[in-house]
Amino acid sequence: HLSNTPRQILIYEALGFDVPTFAHLSMILGPDGKKLSKRHGAASVEEFCERGYLPDAMVNFLALLGWSLDGETTLIDRTTLCEKFSLDRVTKKDAVFDETKLDWMNGQYVKDMGANAWVQASLPWLLEIGATPEDIAARPDFYLGLYPLVAERLTRLDDVANKLAFMFWGPEVRELDEKSVTKVLKKEGARADEALAACRSVLADESVAWEAEPLQEACRARGEELELKPKLLFQPLRVAVCGNMVSPPLFESIELLPREDVLARIDYVTKEVFGG
Repeated sequence: HLSNTPRQILIYEALGFDVPTFAHLSMILGPDGKKLSKRHGAASVEEFCERGYLPDAMVNFLALLGWSLDGETTLIDRTTLCEKFSLDRVTKKDAVFDETKLDWMNGQYVKDMGANAWVQASLPWLLEIGATPEDIAARPDFYLGLYPLVAERLTRLDDVANKLAFMFWGPEVRELDEKSVTKVLKKEGARADEALAACRSVLADESVAWEAEPLQEACRARGEELELKPKLLFQPLRVAVCGNMVSPPLFESIELLPREDVLARIDYVTKEVFGG
């Protein structure tokens, strides 16, 4: 917009306003090296919001396009940005709008935002998978407990639904991933049916505290009795409870679920896959 500046100065002068000091950042390019425009790489603020980027992460990311604090620091809060910004740190080199870096940066902000703020920010996606304002008010500990399950694993909040849908299934297994069934439950020699039965017997034992660590250690001990390695023991349980072999921490998730729901899911998968 260098060519527009003289016109803007004339408008300020014509209106009798003080003329500000103008400064221009370098060109912002897309990952392909072409300059961003309405036709190439354009996205509105609303789009970034809908994709689950946090406002502070966006401000931080945008501030570093054509400027730097010291050439090394990447995560910078708004107060520091306002205090430390100076024109002499604006670079002449074209900046690249790198969404991979933006995802990483957003993930860092998610990790540090805390459970209460996360629940509020994630509300649109939590509502998609079964949460309600009434349920959040009635079970605050459950929702706050979801945050540690995903805090280290989220880069964007729009992935909340994908990672946490299984926490809202109740006693049902609404989506049983076929690839996980084949690779984990039906794998020859995996003894997955034995693993599920062993874990179920532990999870049904009300003398074991319904907490992640005691449950995991009790299941592990039962697996050792059966000479089942932890992977062969826990992966079938993960698929039965979460519907997939890739999920948030297993026993921390189980701790947040009702015992009867967990047992019902194991029973369903055992019958569905093994006919038991």
